[in-house]
Amino acid sequence: MDEAEIRWFLEKDYARLVNAMTILGGSPAAAEDAVQEALGRAWELGERGGRIDSLPAWVAVVSRNLLRDRIRRALAERRARLAALPRRQREVAVFRYYLDLDVAEIAAALGVPEGTVKSALHRARRSLSRAFAYDDSEEDADVPH
Repeated sequence: MDEAEIRWFLEKDYARLVNAMTILGGSPAAAEDAVQEALGRAWELGERGGRIDSLPAWVAVVSRNLLRDRIRRALAERRARLAALPRRQREVAVFRYYLDLDVAEIAAALGVPEGTVKSALHRARRSLSRAFAYDDSEEDADVPH
């Protein structure tokens, strides 16, 4: 693989692959990151003497795998954060935000007063907002210097 092949890929296939990965991953930014990462890995493989028969196919597969890893990691983090909630808060949060039930439906399903549901939702939202707060120092730790 040489610079001309990379330029050809960027001109002919890059946008199409980013669009395809956006459909798979749901996020244009994540899709673009995945395709760029895959292209970088392809370049490194070529530098080490490796051969890629079809650059678009190879980049598509590696990009898809990177997106899958990202989704798995995000889901695991979400589960871990929900698991940290007390049982009642976790129950009402799941019923409200995953099952889209309203307060009255949740109260009936759990056999508790609506006020209990409201206060548990309030506490769950407060806890989750702290748990999901973005800390860019974590991201910087992953970047080699």
